[in-house]
Amino acid sequence: MAKRKIKRRRSYQRVEKPKKMLKQMSRDHLDVLNCIESTIVYTCREHEVIDDRAVALALKTAIGGDEPADSVSALLINNLAKSRQKHPFVSDDIWIKGLKVVLFSVNNHSDKKPGTKDYLDFAGYFIS
Repeated sequence: MAKRKIKRRRSYQRVEKPKKMLKQMSRDHLDVLNCIESTIVYTCREHEVIDDRAVALALKTAIGGDEPADSVSALLINNLAKSRQKHPFVSDDIWIKGLKVVLFSVNNHSDKKPGTKDYLDFAGYFIS
């Protein structure tokens, strides 16, 4: 008699679609998105060397909780962490979703070539 094969369950991690996350965050947590984007825009206005590629790298690093790759990313991540501390009522899950939505926006509005600031110009239009 042959042995029965037991099917093993694959671990499944639910991944939300970016557009669905964007709608939810825009509807329920617009203040979080505004905080993140204004922090990025103000930091970039103070430091001209920051471009869309640096913003995307810093957001990916902040989402993953990794160490910053360079000083520009470290500066952006530091400023985002300071903004995060000003909003203790926001859960970590919502904050991470906000970072992901902003990263989606960076990817949507920029080709992230060195020196490109298409996303920063777009976001800066809404932040006074």
